[in-house]
Amino acid sequence: MKQWLMEILACPAENCGNKLNLDVFTSHVVKTNTEEVKEIDEALIVCPKCGRWYPVIEGIACMLPDHLRMSGKQRVEETKFLQRWKDKLDSSILNEGKPFGLTSTS
Repeated sequence: MKQWLMEILACPAENCGNKLNLDVFTSHVVKTNTEEVKEIDEALIVCPKCGRWYPVIEGIACMLPDHLRMSGKQRVEETKFLQRWKDKLDSSILNEGKPFGLTSTS
């Protein structure tokens, strides 16, 4: 994911649309002939208004609606993300994150 995308992304949750915060865990720089561009590999995107979190996994911002994140492969991958970065995540996300956390049963 390109760093500059954060300037145009907004929370996709219904009735939210708030500006998002980004916490980068891993990134790399891609050099072109004219510039260097920061590529985000793993990060956490958080909405300070509604409290939802969205992972960036392998450079892809996973910003699906809640109902598509609650089961199947998406839930498995996002749970792995939470486990992988639990030492860097705020306890509120781990314990009662929206739409789910590591300790929530939702």
